[in-house]
Amino acid sequence: MRAVDLFCGAGGMSLGFQRAGFDLVQAYDSWEPAVASYRRNIGSHVWLYDLRDVFTVGPMLAALRPDIIVGGPPCQDYSAAGRRIEGENAGMTRAFAMYLCIVRPSWFVMENVRQAQKSHAWADARQMIKAAGYGLTETVLDASWYGTPQSRKRLVIIGRLGERDGFLAAALAAARSKRQTVVGDVLDVPQGHFYMRPFGGGRGVRSAAEPAPAIIRTSRERPWSKYLNSPHPDDPIPAEEAAILTRDQVARIQGFPEGWEWGSATSRDIDQLIANALPSQLAEVVGRVILAREAGTTIPVVEGSFLQWLQRRGRSPQSARNVKSQCNRARRLLGGKTHTRIALEIEALEAIGDFQRLEVRTQSHLRTALRLHADFLLENAQRRGAPPMAITCRVA
Repeated sequence: MRAVDLFCGAGGMSLGFQRAGFDLVQAYDSWEPAVASYRRNIGSHVWLYDLRDVFTVGPMLAALRPDIIVGGPPCQDYSAAGRRIEGENAGMTRAFAMYLCIVRPSWFVMENVRQAQKSHAWADARQMIKAAGYGLTETVLDASWYGTPQSRKRLVIIGRLGERDGFLAAALAAARSKRQTVVGDVLDVPQGHFYMRPFGGGRGVRSAAEPAPAIIRTSRERPWSKYLNSPHPDDPIPAEEAAILTRDQVARIQGFPEGWEWGSATSRDIDQLIANALPSQLAEVVGRVILAREAGTTIPVVEGSFLQWLQRRGRSPQSARNVKSQCNRARRLLGGKTHTRIALEIEALEAIGDFQRLEVRTQSHLRTALRLHADFLLENAQRRGAPPMAITCRVA
């Protein structure tokens, strides 16, 4: 799949998507240190461009014909570490939506801080994206459960043309690891504990056997005298006995590999580039989940409550299980693709050669199963007061 990375920063998201198997054909950022870092480490396909210029960049993107657009619009206006006043940076979320409407790739991924989901900018962007025909999976993922030694919670929004909302939620949940990745998994910390400057009055000393807190620009600063004189009561050891992490170590926690070249950027700029990045391991997992669905090797989970719903409508337990099995079979034939309207779903199913070769009776069962599941989703949506087009597929 051909990918374009907008607001690419130093290249954390591109690195993850490359590892997953995407072809990064172009990347854009408006900050010279970010572009320089990207060019040194990812490739020469990066452009220094002001992404506010939608009327210039939009046609350029359309000419590339990407299968997917990924990106993380600036988050400073939303971030807990910022002023939380929506201004020009928040407007770039709307610009991201405009690029999607112009280019109409099959897929997109947008990541940001959790607070962005409640912003006016995302509300406007979401309205544009839905009008363009995208189904959305909106979720907050903790990077420590996706291969990153850091409790970094990010809003990840995945869209695909023609899908129902929530279409990839179960697959993302299934990709979660069985245990959190901790700092000791990627770094050797002889002291067993390290200090990381806390934000918002949190704990400063952490064990290497736990994930690091979310990386910010000042994470690697040494403890101030104020903190040494009044440490957090939950610190396991005194801060002066804990390791002070180097920039390279902080970058490793953020997902950059050893030997990453930062070039001639200032020390402050490098710290900001690291802090801004999406951990590459999280991006890689998200990319692999998308590729698996694109290839049709995964399908949406049919909710467990569907069985109870069928039985309330008069079916026996065995009949309900048969319907669920038939629904899953139809989903596999469809390559995991869902549709916003059942008529489109049946039409797509009937166009598949493997379906056409089935017995007429079996074809009828599969159509019926899909229709029943659509009725179930619609009834649930109406109970929640959601419009029919906002039907979601919940994780069972």
